[in-house]
Amino acid sequence: MYQKNLNSPDSVNIPSLDCLDTHLMGFFNLSIMETKICFKCGIEKPLNEFYRHKQMRDGHLNKCKACTKLDTATVFNKKIKDDEFHQKEKERGREKYYRLRYKDKYKPSYIKKKEIDKRYKEKYPEKRRALSFSGKLKPVKKGNHLHHWSYNEEHYKDVIELTPIEHSTLHRFIVYDQERMMYRVAKTGILLDSKKYHIEFLKTIINK
Repeated sequence: MYQKNLNSPDSVNIPSLDCLDTHLMGFFNLSIMETKICFKCGIEKPLNEFYRHKQMRDGHLNKCKACTKLDTATVFNKKIKDDEFHQKEKERGREKYYRLRYKDKYKPSYIKKKEIDKRYKEKYPEKRRALSFSGKLKPVKKGNHLHHWSYNEEHYKDVIELTPIEHSTLHRFIVYDQERMMYRVAKTGILLDSKKYHIEFLKTIINK
């Protein structure tokens, strides 16, 4: 294991080359990360790309994190269309909000909130004017939202009545074009320049 260093005046024992090779090989074997193949996408990935699970042989799920997140999102998007499930999720989120005291941790102060509101109004004056003009409009069904598909002056009162689920879902797939004061499809950039296009696009989302 060790050999004497003849060139050293103190004749200190140093590890032999064979010993060094053994230790180095052990080090490199430990440093090489294990991999496994995801049964969903079929791609071989490092173990840190899989969630831990103590009941699995290697301590990790057989489905990678990316596929797990995708499947979870797909199931959630289907369930959230159900009013009963949506209501339960709201109640669960509300309970968690108060239990973990998020209000105390993340709620902005009164002064901070006023600053945020002021910046928003300064950035989007057309939205403020549209809300002012359409403030007296009421949804046909109580609890529904009124969505502005356009913030141009001629469309201030031309709104679309949506359920809360439809409204929140729609805003996940559109982005606001302030120059045109209308919305675009987030994925393609297509301008939804009419109430009809807005409603048709919403139907394609809800029916997925």
